Parts: sequence; C-alpha cells; structure tokens
Amino acid sequence: MYEYINKKLAELPSEMNGVSMTSAALHLFNVDDSAEKLDEEKAQLFHHLVTKLLYLSRRSRQDIQMAVAFLCTRVQHPDTDDYKKLACVMKYLRSTRDIMLTMEALNGG
Repeated sequence: MYEYINKKLAELPSEMNGVSMTSAALHLFNVDDSAEKLDEEKAQLFHHLVTKLLYLSRRSRQDIQMAVAFLCTRVQHPDTDDYKKLACVMKYLRSTRDIMLTMEALNGG
C-alpha cells in the first residue's frame, strides 16, 4: 500500500501540502452550514479522494477510518470546511505514510 499512498500524495493540489499529527481536527463532526459550497471541479476532486481514502482505510489504515467515515457523509454537497478536513487527513497520511498495519494473534489459553 506504500505505492498507493505515495501515488495519491503526489497527485494532491498544493493546498494539501504539509503534514499533520492527527487525521482529524477537534471540529471533525461540526458542520458549518454557512460555509461556501465547493465548485464542481473541487467537489469532484473531494469525491475522488474520499473514495480512495475509503479503500485505503478498509485495506490497511484503520487509523483514518473515523475521519473518512465522516467525509463520506459529505461527498454529496462538500463545502470549504469539509475540504479543509480532507486536507488534514491527507497531511496526516503524508506524515505517517510508513505506518504498517500489524495483526497479532490472541492467545486463547
């Protein structure tokens, strides 16, 4: 999944450059009804990136599932605040791209 993550990060617009230590800000679940809706091009990009994150969160990066689940609820009518939340997840991925999923067997004895 390293190549998948690196490819997605390389395709990001410049406003999503940088790093973040968390995948979600404290206001993740707050919806700002007064925020400006995204234009068609940015809304398409938002939808595209959220679907890619959903795949990634299910396959190997459970640490982003909560943020991605919320962003999935916003793909129909994303706004500028949602876009900033998406940028936060992408910046988090950039700073944690080397994290691997580790599965441990539980000893039942």
